[in-house]
Amino acid sequence: MLEGSAHKVQSRHLSRRACLYIRQSSPHQVTHNTESTRRQYDLRHRARALGWPDDCINIIDEDQGKSGAHMAHRTGFRDLLVRVAANEVGIVLSLEVSRLRRNNADWHQLLQFAALTDILILDEAGVYDPKGSNDRLLLGLKGAISEYELQGIKDGLDGGRRNKAMRGERIMPLPIGFVYTDTKKVVLDPDQSVTDSIHLVFHTFRRLGSISQTLRCFQKQELRLPSRHPYPRGLLHWSLPGRDQLRRVLRSPRYAGCYAYGRRSIHQRVDGSRKVSNLPMKQWLACIPEAHVGYIDWQEYLRDQETIDKNAASCPLLKAPQTPPREGPALLQSRILCGHCGTRMRVSYSKYKGRTLWYYKCNHEIVRHCTQPCPSTRGETIDAAVSHFLVAAVNRQNIALTLAVREQLRADFATADHQHAQRIEALHYQTNLARNRYMQVDPDNRLVAASLEADWNAAMLALEEAEKERQKLQVHYEDVTDSSKDAHILALASDFKTVWDAPATTHEERKHLLGLLIEDITVTRDSNQVRADLRLRLRGGKVHTLPSVALPKRRAGMRRRDISQEARAELNVLLETGFSDRLAAEELNRRGYLDSEGQPFFRSRITMIRNRLGIPSCLYNERAKLREIGYLTAAELAATLQILPQQVYKRADKGQGIECYRIAYGKRCYKMFKFVPEDEHKPPKHVPIP
Repeated sequence: MLEGSAHKVQSRHLSRRACLYIRQSSPHQVTHNTESTRRQYDLRHRARALGWPDDCINIIDEDQGKSGAHMAHRTGFRDLLVRVAANEVGIVLSLEVSRLRRNNADWHQLLQFAALTDILILDEAGVYDPKGSNDRLLLGLKGAISEYELQGIKDGLDGGRRNKAMRGERIMPLPIGFVYTDTKKVVLDPDQSVTDSIHLVFHTFRRLGSISQTLRCFQKQELRLPSRHPYPRGLLHWSLPGRDQLRRVLRSPRYAGCYAYGRRSIHQRVDGSRKVSNLPMKQWLACIPEAHVGYIDWQEYLRDQETIDKNAASCPLLKAPQTPPREGPALLQSRILCGHCGTRMRVSYSKYKGRTLWYYKCNHEIVRHCTQPCPSTRGETIDAAVSHFLVAAVNRQNIALTLAVREQLRADFATADHQHAQRIEALHYQTNLARNRYMQVDPDNRLVAASLEADWNAAMLALEEAEKERQKLQVHYEDVTDSSKDAHILALASDFKTVWDAPATTHEERKHLLGLLIEDITVTRDSNQVRADLRLRLRGGKVHTLPSVALPKRRAGMRRRDISQEARAELNVLLETGFSDRLAAEELNRRGYLDSEGQPFFRSRITMIRNRLGIPSCLYNERAKLREIGYLTAAELAATLQILPQQVYKRADKGQGIECYRIAYGKRCYKMFKFVPEDEHKPPKHVPIP
């Protein structure tokens, strides 16, 4: 074969260098498959036999242990491609075509460069000239077969893994709190302190209903969670938890005794990197509940996932997040729904004459459809009506729950104290172990003795710190464990209103009590906007309708500030011609117009008057003009193209068939999008509105 191909080697090829490319796919192959490496290096003799001297043969072996599926991390192959394009190489040697590239697109790119620069390619079977049609066809077939071979290997391995996982028999790494027995059976960790800490996570989340609140509770009580370090293998390490650690524990189905496989989708990018995304439960490859022992049951796991999803800030607007109770005075925070569009209303606070006012607002229509927003509602009157219903609904038997809550606090303290006691006991054992090691060492061996003495000192410091933390916790909860206050709580049982209105009862505690009875409240204002109907959905699904509530009238100052008919006509013209509220106020003042109080106009006053009279802003007018020529919001275009809104922004930035129109309104920037073919894509337009 070598003699038959020798006529392809010409003097022009011998005047350039020969490059021998050597690669194996993994470090394991490099370490154990040494015969393959030796065969690749022996190709130098083939180049020498064809006429290349030793000093003209370059060996490229920088890509040892790297896969040939992608070029991103293979510096040696990129260097070879640069040399080929620069016409510095006369022949490229490789044991097989698959050593060079297992991606057909990049393989044909190399062939194209080789044909243009008149470079030969040599493998174990012979010498090929990419300029020739027969050799080009044969090299193309070899590249396609190499790519198909790699895909076949991957499909076979993935198929075996999937089949084993579908039966629940594939051995997978276990989260903290589980271990394998000798027979590969999943059981709880024999370390009681580890299992107690995991139980405490689920118990605290069940009580507080939020990852943030659970994290705050652990940090306040200085409770630690365990983790096992890979080096040295199995070493237990205790530390204060972070949000990600708590989220992994609460999201993992293994803690519910479920064998799950294929929870994530891995997308391979062109550059060789990977994008990992979580899949919904319906798309998991394997989901086998009650496959092994767990810390919670499957139904509780599903309820926890629903709670976490409700708390997520990335929920769609129609299913806005039901956030955990916060410190604000708005009693119906995250539980009030708009009766016009069904969207969860948001809370807005303001200050007026030293008082804190709050409003329940629905911005769904203006955000999604650029129309007038649903009417907002003052919160004090509605909160008072709901509070009156709650106080009337709670009887003496329900007040007994107060003592149950007190007992729950004591139980939480006992659990936290037990956790600290177990940690102190473990540190006592480690301290005694370090002390015994130090006592048994030869005193003359000072190097070893000094290291063991340092370990003993570190163990004693850790023990002392843990004992101080336990003492601090006991002092903090001394008032909670005092039983002398139970009589005072029982005295308040006959008057829940006193407890509800007490200054010591925080807004957060009132919201917790409200959530125990009421799921959500739907508020619908009548046509005159002076009364509101309240529809309460109680826990368990029962619906209760309260009598209509009279809404407070607007402040007199708001009614007095009006605008004349001439000034209103001028304002309409200014807004239609592109004036913002601030510029419109300045222009009206320049023309000599004043409000009904004889005062000049300001931006906020123009905005208030425009909203009250239903006059569209210049931003609304600009968006209306854009809609006439096909521009939509990100959500609307995403629904049309059946993609996510985030993908609309990304494709617009990259110029992939979506054109962006930016409107600068004051300090904010609004965007409208339009689908266009990629060859007609234009750079983003920018229209500033002061």
